Amino acid sequence: MKKISLLLIYLSTGLLVLSCGKVKEAANAAEGLKNYAEGLKESTDKMQERRAKGDTMSMPYAELQKLLPTNVSGFSKEGDPKGESINMGGMSYSTASQVYKNGDAEITVNIMDYNASYVAFGAATAMFSTGFSVDNDQEHLGAVDLGISGVKGWEDVKKKEKRSTIMAGINDRFLVSVEGRNVEVDAVKEAIKTVDLAKLKGM
Repeated sequence: MKKISLLLIYLSTGLLVLSCGKVKEAANAAEGLKNYAEGLKESTDKMQERRAKGDTMSMPYAELQKLLPTNVSGFSKEGDPKGESINMGGMSYSTASQVYKNGDAEITVNIMDYNASYVAFGAATAMFSTGFSVDNDQEHLGAVDLGISGVKGWEDVKKKEKRSTIMAGINDRFLVSVEGRNVEVDAVKEAIKTVDLAKLKGM
């Protein structure tokens, strides 16, 4: 009887711990969804404010290209910048990108303007405010502080492949993405600092 009582105690304790863990996970998930919903509403409100002022289109890609960094420390430009502007059914967005190389190491800087496509911006930055993260021997995913108030950051690091992406969501409009290949993540983090994020925030 004593052994059975001890077993019941152990089982009850184990179930309690497991239940607490599930409750905590559910609470974290609920908080993440709440943050996402609040962020989406804020993004929608800002877009409506811009529309009320007549600011309804994304920047022409040629203007967006001017915001690309003139240089990235330790790397040289590879070719000319690329870009395009897309308009479709009242939705518009523009992109600009530039590749920088140093031997086999490569960094690509992308700037996207989703001024008239808040749904696309929301989809691209959906994970930034959820609190979701992954960290193991292979990769690290999660939010990252880029040191500028109001700028939401995200990093995707493939630890064993020397491949990583750092992204910044700015003013519920611009998305800056810096991708590194055959380069350490610290170099990618330095590269995103060469983009004038504060200037984009003020637009």
